[in-house]
Amino acid sequence: MRLLFIIPEYPPHSGGGIATFYSNTLPEIVAQGHQVDVLVGSAFTSKLPSYQKDGVNVEFLNDNLISSNLYKFNRYQAIPEFQRHLAAAWTAWEQVNKGQGYDLVETTDWGMLFAPWIISPQSPPTVVQLHASIGQIDFHDPQVDSQLQGNLVRLLEVNLLSVADQLQTYSQSNAQAWKQLIGRDVSYIPPAMPLVPNIQPFKKSDHGLVVGRIQYWKGTTIVCEALRLLGEKAPIIDWIGRDTTYRDSNTSMAAYLAQTYPDIWGNKAQPLGTFSPEETRQLQAMAKFIIVPSIWDVFNYTCVEGMAQGQTVLCSLGAGAADLITDEVNGLTFTAGDAQSLANRLDILLSWSQGKQEKIGKAAQETIQTFLNPKLIAQQRLEVYEKLIKHGRYSISPNSWLIEAVSPQKPLEKPLAFLDYLPLRELANYLLERSLKKLVKR
Repeated sequence: MRLLFIIPEYPPHSGGGIATFYSNTLPEIVAQGHQVDVLVGSAFTSKLPSYQKDGVNVEFLNDNLISSNLYKFNRYQAIPEFQRHLAAAWTAWEQVNKGQGYDLVETTDWGMLFAPWIISPQSPPTVVQLHASIGQIDFHDPQVDSQLQGNLVRLLEVNLLSVADQLQTYSQSNAQAWKQLIGRDVSYIPPAMPLVPNIQPFKKSDHGLVVGRIQYWKGTTIVCEALRLLGEKAPIIDWIGRDTTYRDSNTSMAAYLAQTYPDIWGNKAQPLGTFSPEETRQLQAMAKFIIVPSIWDVFNYTCVEGMAQGQTVLCSLGAGAADLITDEVNGLTFTAGDAQSLANRLDILLSWSQGKQEKIGKAAQETIQTFLNPKLIAQQRLEVYEKLIKHGRYSISPNSWLIEAVSPQKPLEKPLAFLDYLPLRELANYLLERSLKKLVKR
């Protein structure tokens, strides 16, 4: 088969969950005799030189073309991020010549990259891999200045994905969530996880470790509250990851934590910043245990990375990777968003002997090696591809309203004319406040 993947990131230029997912899977698909081409890009990426690695051909989206396509969506100028997402999605469609010559295309739910492939009758059979859509992320971590975009995107996502050719995801909880939203079955195939050599740390830490963005839905507040509940018994938890905004563009999540939990953040919970993937793996191996505190997460690779290294992992049931954990057999779980539950499970973990932790860690390693074997996962995915190619595209087509909502259109002559309907006094006051904020920042 000749396969095309339209995805927002791929190593070595990023290290997010989508990049990890595909870098663990695509080389094995090539090894099983198939051609794999990848177009990497989104509304926020830059064009980089093409390359080939492990038999995978990687090309990048031309960001100059995205800018030139923006005018075709200027009716959404009031929502500039959404406007750029659609421009990027259609630029990708054009750059790969509508997928002509490919047996199948796979794209992601993030960034509206799937839109052209679902609504265009010329598309090859298309798989939408459900990693975490921008609508989902906004729902679980809403930003006060993007509520219009969040609501619009979720309505479009639900309607578009309900007529996609094939939907897949790699956590059972996410499959169930989408099934409830769109009334269609979503295929569950776990992700691949290659065998990693055991890292022998030069020293073992007595700190726990979280790897993830400093972000609300990654469970930052839950960790702080749990450590506060444990009082003097609380261990030190190191946190690797970059800072993000909280609720609005003027507030940093780390700043919010420092203000709200001054006794915990920077003391019992210690932000370390970001590290290379190699350095992060070393720190994961050194940690006393790994915590995955997500309030919600489609999967969370740091869970299986810790398990693959033989670490004891304490994982929130809000993370899809918790599917792989049998409590107190190959790890520990706790109730998502429940600081008391995390505190209780931490108390249990801290009571375990070194021998008990090593036994749990060994069982965790065996779980990953058995269930996330790249060769077997690639075979499962290829079987789905072959079946879709044989049966063809989904029987129900998107309606004309939906097609028009996400398609390029003749640009509006006055895309900001909607401002004419807003009170002039409110506009003037807002403009004055915004100008003063910019002056203060300078």
